Amino acid sequence: MKNVSCFLAFLAVFAAVQMHAGDLTFFGGVQRPGKLTLSSVVDGTTILLNPRDFGTFGLRYSQGRVLGSETTLAYSPNFISSDNKAFIFNSNFILHIPLAVVRPYGTAGLGTMYIGGNGLEALTGAKFAINYGGGVKLKLAGPVGAQIDLRNYFLPSVLSERLNVFEASVGIVFSF
Repeated sequence: MKNVSCFLAFLAVFAAVQMHAGDLTFFGGVQRPGKLTLSSVVDGTTILLNPRDFGTFGLRYSQGRVLGSETTLAYSPNFISSDNKAFIFNSNFILHIPLAVVRPYGTAGLGTMYIGGNGLEALTGAKFAINYGGGVKLKLAGPVGAQIDLRNYFLPSVLSERLNVFEASVGIVFSF
């Protein structure tokens, strides 16, 4: 009975924290893929290595003043090659340090990348992704702020290898 009471108390506190604060971020950034040996599987394929070619943009919704959740929906028009596109969906835990103007945070979670397009057929389809990262949210004026974010994605099932994708982004935050 004591464990159930502690669990219910934790749940009540967590739910109250969740409803206390939330924000919506519109972001844009660059992605840099890690090493993936495609030449042994797909001959004649050119891999883009210029970070400008790996743009991504989307939105993030987070809630919770200290401990909370974050959901990301993003699109990458040039994922790994200029002929592949990716839709990214993540659901994360987020931990904020609740300071007045600058709010550092860390985040980790699971998601899916749906990769489509005409290039690199072996990459297409839904891929399980694990991600972690962090950043800082800055209050600028009233409910408007800025966000700087760094993340790393692991896709464990790409051509029987693990693909790492680093993402750096900046965004505009609307708090409510």
